[in-house]
Amino acid sequence: MNSIKMLLQGVAVAATVLPFAAQAQDMRVLSSWGESYAPVTEVLDPFLALLEEESGGSLSLTRLGPETIPPFEQLDPVSRGLFDMLFTNGAYHYNDTAVGMSLDAMDGTAAELREAGIWDFVDQHYQERGLKLIAVLYDLNGYHIMLKEPLGEDALAGRRIRGTPIYHPIIEALGGAPVVLPGNEIYPALERGVVDGAAWPTVGAVGFRWFEVADYMMRPSFGQVGHPVFMSLDTWNGLDADTQALISRVAEEYEAMAVENFNRVVAEEEATLAQEGMTVTELGADYMGMLNTAWYTGAMDLAAQQSPDAIATIREMAREAGIAP
Repeated sequence: MNSIKMLLQGVAVAATVLPFAAQAQDMRVLSSWGESYAPVTEVLDPFLALLEEESGGSLSLTRLGPETIPPFEQLDPVSRGLFDMLFTNGAYHYNDTAVGMSLDAMDGTAAELREAGIWDFVDQHYQERGLKLIAVLYDLNGYHIMLKEPLGEDALAGRRIRGTPIYHPIIEALGGAPVVLPGNEIYPALERGVVDGAAWPTVGAVGFRWFEVADYMMRPSFGQVGHPVFMSLDTWNGLDADTQALISRVAEEYEAMAVENFNRVVAEEEATLAQEGMTVTELGADYMGMLNTAWYTGAMDLAAQQSPDAIATIREMAREAGIAP
């Protein structure tokens, strides 16, 4: 009799617990980079931890890297719901849409994008592709070019420089020839002389140990690095309104925090690179004055080749908001 009573009590407890357990949302987060890229552990991971904490445990987020799906092929499986979230850069899916890439040409924070209406416009654009924009995590320190030899009076003339499509206009404006290579091929390409330099965000050289095969960093840097976080629209639509509101609130708050995290990581990396013997090589005055304008115009013109109508709208919104260089 006692055993039957205990069994019934156990069933009652399970009936109480299971409805709450069923509400827990396990999400798989795909990252375009592994842990060698410091923003994964120093920017993305704190964001995921904050989402879990603020949700009171109703969200459980597991990060997966490019070993799961190659970086340039990640947008489609997330849009189809094979993964729940994506941490990436807009240039990585240029062949599908260039709208995300245009975020790197801006001259403003995520808060300014929201105020200008650009954030919502980008969100709606990606929703048409089965994705919900969750956050834009900006590294305002921008991009630079690592070089085997210092700059000359003719900037990059005659040099082969690794860069995804977004870099091509600036590389060409400085006289170089762009070479498309994934990040994991930069080290051997520099080591073997396949390329003479590599364009990349100002953070990254330490984790990938590029200081072993490149001795110089071009300054000034240019642009800003957008790291959009997307969610599968099916996953988003499957969440209740309270959870959607919580994710949106935490993401908007974290956008400002991410800037500070990036600033700290970049400062730490630059100190390490100096210790490892990398030195700054400065652009000549003739090139320095045109750098940011060339970056913005080149990136936007390139984006317009792929997504002309959307980029025309973003350009006008950026101009009206004063966040176009």
